[in-house]
Amino acid sequence: MIDSNIWAYYFDADAPEHEEVVPEVERALREGTLINTVVAMEVAHFLIKNLGSVLGKEKLDVFLSFPFIIDDLDSDLVKIAIDELCRYSHLGIGGRDATLLASMRRRRVNQIMTHDEALKKVPEIKAINPIRP
Repeated sequence: MIDSNIWAYYFDADAPEHEEVVPEVERALREGTLINTVVAMEVAHFLIKNLGSVLGKEKLDVFLSFPFIIDDLDSDLVKIAIDELCRYSHLGIGGRDATLLASMRRRRVNQIMTHDEALKKVPEIKAINPIRP
């Protein structure tokens, strides 16, 4: 799975993190990548807010053309996310991150590429940060 913060760095060529995440994202895309509809909307928000509705939508169309699995935020995923929130809120996991964990659990994925510190604390997953400290 790839978190929305990594996608933001990927699409923002001016971000200091851009050069470090591009090869890792492209490798992950070749191997198979999961996102959920929450991540898709966060990326849409980031691109349109920062690039405007025309260029942002063009970049969003590129993003949505990538060969990944998109897990829908349906009522079953919400229930799983609530369980994840209850289980890991003490680690700093909030509602959005709980949806990521729920998608990972439902799709049997145990790795996430993220810059989020709270996700690194979840014991059942491997949080990969492609950005050097």
